[in-house]
Amino acid sequence: MKQDIEIFANYCVFMRSIYLHTRELFETSSAEDKALMGNTAGMFFGDLNRVLNEYVILQVCKITDPAHQGNYDNHTIAFLLEHYDFSSDPPILKRLKELHASMQVFRKKIEPARHKLISHLDRAAILAGCPLGAATDAEWNQFWLDLQDFICIVHRKIMGSPFYLNGVAGLSDAGDLLKALRRPVRYAT
Repeated sequence: MKQDIEIFANYCVFMRSIYLHTRELFETSSAEDKALMGNTAGMFFGDLNRVLNEYVILQVCKITDPAHQGNYDNHTIAFLLEHYDFSSDPPILKRLKELHASMQVFRKKIEPARHKLISHLDRAAILAGCPLGAATDAEWNQFWLDLQDFICIVHRKIMGSPFYLNGVAGLSDAGDLLKALRRPVRYAT
């Protein structure tokens, strides 16, 4: 069962790296870099932005899904809470439940985008044209901190060592792509 913790933690690292790629390319990049992306391959970078945003929303919803759906288990936060016994440490169990509850509140903000635009193409939502799943930077930051705390606590309790999701180096090298766009290299054909 320790394998569940490692798989989940590593999956969350991957998910966070995609989030950071998206932020670095499309949210925190300079106006000059955004113009460069637009002038180099505007349609591609526009599509990539949409794909990455949808992907991150979908992944956050997936890890915050219920532990079970139908006859199968979901590898989620709820699954970990259900399948590992933290009852011998009431303060830890209380903290894990608080973190889970906080992440569920965040999920409720982005879940409409998953249900109406990502998992399905809800006609009424599309025709209404209203943005769904919007969350502030502060809300996203809190989600990542909550997820990190959850993983760290579970990892320490089950594996014997902490795991810091937000401290893993090299989660995004999207800046290298922007550097390459600024200084293109011409290759011989």
